[in-house]
Amino acid sequence: MSAASTPPLLSAPLLAIETAGSACSVAIRLSAERPPAHEIMATSHGHATALAPMIRRLAQATGIDLKSLKAIAVSCGPGGFTGIRVGLSTARAMALAIGCPIVGIGSFQALAATAARSGGKLAVCNLVVLDSRRSELFAVELGPDLQPLSPAALLTAAEIETRCKAGDIALIADAELTQFAALGGLSASADAIAVAELAATRPDLLQSAEPIYLRPPDISQPRPRKP
Repeated sequence: MSAASTPPLLSAPLLAIETAGSACSVAIRLSAERPPAHEIMATSHGHATALAPMIRRLAQATGIDLKSLKAIAVSCGPGGFTGIRVGLSTARAMALAIGCPIVGIGSFQALAATAARSGGKLAVCNLVVLDSRRSELFAVELGPDLQPLSPAALLTAAEIETRCKAGDIALIADAELTQFAALGGLSASADAIAVAELAATRPDLLQSAEPIYLRPPDISQPRPRKP
């Protein structure tokens, strides 16, 4: 993205939501000088009931009136279908009610940024792998600047292992994917702190707040009734 087309930095206070992974987390970035306030809850299926109370608690803890938010950032996937929809619908509704901008952050970038914040150093080429709760996992190659080096894809565990053993790529895996522990690399769970920091400091990574699935949702159609 050229400098002319790069959007301006978002103002604080900024609310960030991450519900695409195996946890539900929210963060409020109050300023560049203060670390974001943060709350996280491990839950694979309870995002719909957990998210709104978490936002209210964090707003109370920071003394922020949610109507004063200047922007909302939300992870947009890939990840769990229900979690993505809950996060996006909540963020959209709040942005509409408040009248503030809403932006999306890719879950691959959020995971890699979380891993780097935990003390890891990003390599020249990083294979970032997210849990899909299916046999094929979400994967993409990212550079140290978190920009994609290849299109996102669905890979099996065997394909990921083969790719990592080639020796020219570093693995960054979702913490839920314990089967890759022997390969080394970095392990983390994407959280709303990373979403907040990327949204506030990396305008080149901002996306529209639209879901990224990589595969159609696994929803069964109702069977027709017998006459």
